[in-house]
Amino acid sequence: MIIMKKLLLRCTASLCCVLSTHAAVAQPSPLPEAQPANPAHVETPAAPPSPSAATPAIPAETAAAAAPGAASPVADANAGNAAIQLDDDQPGAADSILNGDALKLYGFGDVGYRQMLVPKTSPWLVYLNRHPSMSVGHLNFYFDSQLAERWRALAEVRFTYLPQGSWRTGSDGVVRHVDSHGADYTDFTRDRAVNGLMIERAFIEYSAFPWLSVQAGQFLTPYGIWNVDHGSPVIIGVSPPYMVGARLLPDSQVGLLGYGRVSLVDDLELSYALGISNGRTDLIAYEDLDDNKAITARLALTYRGLGELTLGSTFYAGTDTDNTRAIYFDGSSPKSREDIFYQVQERSVAFDLRWTKGDLHVQAEAVINDRKFTERGRPALNGGLEPDRRNAGGYALVGYRTPLFGVMPYVKGEYSPDPALQGLGVDQNVALLTGGLNVRPVPRVVFKTEYTYGFFPGHKPGSFGDNPVAGLDLQIAWAF
Repeated sequence: MIIMKKLLLRCTASLCCVLSTHAAVAQPSPLPEAQPANPAHVETPAAPPSPSAATPAIPAETAAAAAPGAASPVADANAGNAAIQLDDDQPGAADSILNGDALKLYGFGDVGYRQMLVPKTSPWLVYLNRHPSMSVGHLNFYFDSQLAERWRALAEVRFTYLPQGSWRTGSDGVVRHVDSHGADYTDFTRDRAVNGLMIERAFIEYSAFPWLSVQAGQFLTPYGIWNVDHGSPVIIGVSPPYMVGARLLPDSQVGLLGYGRVSLVDDLELSYALGISNGRTDLIAYEDLDDNKAITARLALTYRGLGELTLGSTFYAGTDTDNTRAIYFDGSSPKSREDIFYQVQERSVAFDLRWTKGDLHVQAEAVINDRKFTERGRPALNGGLEPDRRNAGGYALVGYRTPLFGVMPYVKGEYSPDPALQGLGVDQNVALLTGGLNVRPVPRVVFKTEYTYGFFPGHKPGSFGDNPVAGLDLQIAWAF
């Protein structure tokens, strides 16, 4: 009702302006020409909004009504009353659109081809695609709005085919695909696969000072390079390093994050971030399952005297918990309790380096993750109890953009654990060697091709680690 009231009042004010302007045309004195409105300044997402963004665009009809001699006193009074009434209420979605502060929509996507180059009897083909396959990997949309001079909201959502087709291991050891088909009531109840959405991040941001902004909501954990710059057209390779997928630090968190940057001396800049959150969102993103809040802190130095060199480090400390809840009765009075069957305390330190000079690109990351289970939260593993452990991994990548059609050859070396495999009793780390080409024919489109070979140093004979992995990946990624 409020929006309809606002629209009706705007229409009334506009009609009064048109009628008064028509009446003024008959006057012998010429009318001064109304000045065109200046569009509102739109800030880039990476920088805090400037004070000029506080002045909204002036609709043309309002400018005409405000011109001297353009309207009769009656029309001026009516338009003034309408403006006063419109200002009485808080602006809503319709006002933002009418004022030109429309929602910005952009994103990225990619299509890939993967062929595993291993024997058909390889045990890894239980979990990886057995046959050469093409797929839409990412389709991510950003919903971005500058709410006011210092306020901004951003949401990133990934559209995905999951859970349809994902695999699950049954108690009998057989891996089966998840079937999420449902009867479509609009199509004679024929079966259709029901797919899902992944909320990558969703926050509101306030830029308090040029050196401090605060986000509230779900934010990307500020560590390393790939986790923040994760868009397919931006990253050099087809997929993130194995270490990033191992999630030795959480991809994202829900809570508060403050960040900023200051210039120390010429060509030297310090950036920083400090966050408090529920912790990992792997299991559940909208509830904390323990009383321990996670802390994230980051410092980075950027030197621009010799190309651009950034050295950064991130610290993360949190508790990851899973539990069940139950009702019990104390006499006739109902009570509740929780039973914790998984609880691990984590401490992670990440280091990153990125250096770009001309067409040369060098980057590396390393993470050390310590996991210590609580007494009541240590799960069972292979007839015993899962031990505390330290995981460490890293990678290094070197690429060079040649003048030949913008082709960038690159090489990457990795050494990483995998907590998911450790849960299956496969404790070996994996070493991966990758070589590829990154071709950018136009700024918004990237073609990639890479070959990867992986092996397990120190593996036990007859185990999963006794089987190396190799594969070919092709990808086309685009930004829109």
